[in-house]
Amino acid sequence: MENQLKLKIKIGQVEFEAEGDATAVTEQRDVFIQSIVPTASSFLDKIQSIEATRVAESPTSSQIVQNETATPALPYSNASNNTDWSRTNLVSFLNKYGELSDRDFVLFAAYYHEQQQESAYVFTVEDVKKFYSEVRRPPYCNNSDLLKRLVQKGLIMDAPNETGKNPKPYVISQDGLQYINTYTPKEKIEKKARKVSVSRKKSESTYASLNADELNLSKYPAIKDLKSSKEQIILAMYILTIEKKGEWFKNSDIEYIMPNLFDVHVTKDTVSNAFRQKSWFDTQKAEDDAKSQKHRLLAQAKTFAEKIIAENKV
Repeated sequence: MENQLKLKIKIGQVEFEAEGDATAVTEQRDVFIQSIVPTASSFLDKIQSIEATRVAESPTSSQIVQNETATPALPYSNASNNTDWSRTNLVSFLNKYGELSDRDFVLFAAYYHEQQQESAYVFTVEDVKKFYSEVRRPPYCNNSDLLKRLVQKGLIMDAPNETGKNPKPYVISQDGLQYINTYTPKEKIEKKARKVSVSRKKSESTYASLNADELNLSKYPAIKDLKSSKEQIILAMYILTIEKKGEWFKNSDIEYIMPNLFDVHVTKDTVSNAFRQKSWFDTQKAEDDAKSQKHRLLAQAKTFAEKIIAENKV
């Protein structure tokens, strides 16, 4: 085929390649040379200048990030030259810092590994899990959020990650190193034993020493067979009054008497409801408990009890 042209131009890492009609290829080449080459050349000049500066500075191994090449040096501080790492583990290293919050624990654990390898330590959320496991510390509920808060505080920062690997890598920042090196261990505060509220022991009922055999119950209807709790309570009070075992009754006394002497279960509300008819009872404050009241049967209540006995003859 006539007037066909194949052209390839390479300047450093910048390439131009075209094939086709000679006129069209020539026009594309001219555009490339006029607009792209000057910019690319300027860029390459900058790269060469940077690389020349790096060679002149001769960086040490402590300025190179582990597993990362051609990246700027990351913060690193060797403040533990005198530490014998063969006799130090994470637990013993952290002991000198006292009690640490979860945020500080992660930061100081990363710093421990950085001191061991004598270069900037790159870590991820997976490494945080290992920190907790290594010291047998209860794991934090959300390690990603913990790292996020450390970044927000400026104590750690994103590590170079040109390949976009996951999980995201981090490294201790310069502010983080300063925070660690100026850290003052907090005084251990002994946790006060939490007060457990103990309900006040109820005063023993004055009827606690009484037993059913002292009441001559064979003379009376079985209280547990009565239909209403009101009838049961009033008849119980009546029996103790007639048998001269007592005359005044606090609510707590009724709560003791009913199950222990008459095999009838009652609640506080049931007992309170039995005393609603004020005219049936004489009510006064209890001497042994200012918050309680005591009751005794008046004539109407006694008549009611006698009617129950008459209607339920033994």
